[in-house]
Amino acid sequence: MNIFSLIAEAMISLGKNKVRTGLSMLGIVIGVGAVIVLVAMAQATKTRVELEIARMGDDWMWIGTWGIAKSGARKGNVERKPNQTRDDAYAIMENCSLIRAATPSNTMRMQVKSSYSNYQSSVRGVFPNYHDIRRWPVAWGRELNQADQETASPVCVMGQTVVKELFGSINPVGEEITVKGARFEVIGVLEFKGRSGARDYDDEIIFPYKVFQQKIAGSEISSTMLAAAHHGIDPKAAERQVRSFLRERHNLRPDDPDDFRIWATSESAQLKEESSESLEWLLGMIAGVALVVGGVGIMNIMLVSVTERTREIGLRMAIGAHGFDILMQFLIEAVMLCTLGGIIGIFVGWGASHLLTSYRGYETQVSIWIAAVALGFASATGIFFGFYPAFRASRLEPIEALRYE
Repeated sequence: MNIFSLIAEAMISLGKNKVRTGLSMLGIVIGVGAVIVLVAMAQATKTRVELEIARMGDDWMWIGTWGIAKSGARKGNVERKPNQTRDDAYAIMENCSLIRAATPSNTMRMQVKSSYSNYQSSVRGVFPNYHDIRRWPVAWGRELNQADQETASPVCVMGQTVVKELFGSINPVGEEITVKGARFEVIGVLEFKGRSGARDYDDEIIFPYKVFQQKIAGSEISSTMLAAAHHGIDPKAAERQVRSFLRERHNLRPDDPDDFRIWATSESAQLKEESSESLEWLLGMIAGVALVVGGVGIMNIMLVSVTERTREIGLRMAIGAHGFDILMQFLIEAVMLCTLGGIIGIFVGWGASHLLTSYRGYETQVSIWIAAVALGFASATGIFFGFYPAFRASRLEPIEALRYE
């Protein structure tokens, strides 16, 4: 009996009991639909994490004195202030070979006014290399440059949330804002970076460090700086070099604790990637369990089918059907059940993902490979769970099968 005849026989057999066939497929439909939805959610989460890492960068570090007493320290007859991050930033760039850029970062939350509105935003004084460190170019206008820093030009570049709040749909480049009574020209708008949890990265205005200290910060000294490793350099190696250099620069003895803290974005990026992968595996396993449950249901139904059709099997074998033909017929029935259920499950999963995104706000990302893998698993489930009932049917003795009531 050729393969086409076996397929035709399988279709006829499945069509004889449509309710049972439909209920048998239901487990696979639910399993494949669950695979599509859960993996789509995991994929969307992973993509969001990758985009967030790309926006933040994974080769730079915060260096600051948060959580450390800021009253200064005395070594011998020399009193030093631990917050002179401007000089530390210059020294790091001059002496740390693994670092490509460093900048002090003095940040405050202040009321900002424009001709159209006012808004409380994060204002930050930095060196022009902040754009490079944070991988944050401008969407329109221009970036801060070294001339702005050296001449203490009253200029600024702002994030898109601030633009929306202060200027609405008006192009802010060339407009002026007022901060702490001082006027600054807007020379650029930063590219969109998005949010991370409750933090809005676009709610920020950056100024040249020199003019920021003169007109906004006043006597408040920055306690934070940023440093970025050269491209291709291990960020951990750069971090170790910076730590060693700052300890030496701050005259710390070997048994003294650091008078600064370092938080590397590479560690955060690694944690986020690991969390995303763990979530993906967890959701995938849950979906896999759903498929296995559906497969067990298929096997159970096929075993019942073999029992019900024992006389039919005996009759086929008596008129010349081989055990292999019986095996293939029942195996094809199981695979057809699972494959058809998988196809329906793909549409169910795609529709459920669309509904979750449209009406519930959950991020999902359905791709062709997810559907192909889910369908492949469904077919494999049919082969795996359908083999035993098919093999059992093929091993029946014709005479005993014909006598079966």
